[in-house]
Amino acid sequence: MARKVFFSFHYTRDSHRVSQIRECNSISQHFTKSPFIPRSEWEALERTGTTAVRNWIDKNMDGTSVVVLCFGLETHTRPWVKYELEKAHREKRGIIAIDLSGMSTMQHQIDSAGINPLRKAFDSSGTELFYYSNYKTYHWINNDGRNNINKWVENAAQLVGR
Repeated sequence: MARKVFFSFHYTRDSHRVSQIRECNSISQHFTKSPFIPRSEWEALERTGTTAVRNWIDKNMDGTSVVVLCFGLETHTRPWVKYELEKAHREKRGIIAIDLSGMSTMQHQIDSAGINPLRKAFDSSGTELFYYSNYKTYHWINNDGRNNINKWVENAAQLVGR
């Protein structure tokens, strides 16, 4: 049975880069992905209010083994990313963080590195999730994500007993 993964990211800035990761052969062949809604649908969902967004996230994280956090320059500022990470931690899901710096957007723009959102998400005692040894951070380009993401996801699941 394929593992189900949930992607967490800054939708407006990084959806194109994340779609490159989601559609690479390693993900497509080895994992079941949570839904990826078009930008217009995400924006419409956000306009309906926080309860609707929270319900969508909760529904789509259900049954996942690992949250794949894809972060760029501004991802750490997104409240829903923080919610997703803290929820994943509470529910003992694996988490991997992938630095998107150096990847090109559709407009051929390349962001510099951003703050890892694991530094902005906390456990119930106030400790940054960044300090948990079972949550690993990788760089998509420098760590050859295209060929290694399947190993990263599997390792993340095993580290939390999933």
